[in-house]
Amino acid sequence: MSENTRPFIQKIVNDAREYVQSLLDENKRLHDLLAGMQEENRRASARYVEVEQQNTNLANLYVASYQLHGTLHRERVLNAIKEIIINLIGSEELGVWEVNDGYLTLIDSFGLDDNEWAAIPAGAPSMIARVAASGETFVASNTMIALEGREKNLTAYVPLKLDDDVIAVIGIFTLLQQKEGLEPVDHELFDLLATHGATALHCTKLAAGAAQ
Repeated sequence: MSENTRPFIQKIVNDAREYVQSLLDENKRLHDLLAGMQEENRRASARYVEVEQQNTNLANLYVASYQLHGTLHRERVLNAIKEIIINLIGSEELGVWEVNDGYLTLIDSFGLDDNEWAAIPAGAPSMIARVAASGETFVASNTMIALEGREKNLTAYVPLKLDDDVIAVIGIFTLLQQKEGLEPVDHELFDLLATHGATALHCTKLAAGAAQ
């Protein structure tokens, strides 16, 4: 190789090296851009799922509220309460007790032994009596209290209140097998039952009295 051609060959090598490096840099830029687009797409998809779930939850809350206030018949209100617990919360073991004359009297149930739960003294050493006295919702998974006997499979007690007066208590026991635990919307349903369920039951009693 002559001395005259050596600089020319070196220039070709340098240009080729720079060209390859530019291709590598462009490839990395495109890779980073694609990764960013994929991440953004995952975020958008996750947000879409979240919004869809929120819409579903709102629709369920609306339907539940409508079911409770769509009738003045006591049996239909109780059926609406059961449908909310079975279909929306996900439990086929439940009871509704009315507070009356020092007792919690079972007025409706699903999947429970009615004889075992028929009437509970308001002063009994049981969680349902404590909830009736305190007016506070009890969720078993939020406490270290060990429940025993007929309450050992309890998921939650929800007091139905008019102002500060507890007129009834809903008991929700074993959840359906496919449901791992309570979700935020379930607690919203508890709040809905606590207020709207109480109002609906009270209105049925007023309607029954007016009809006599």
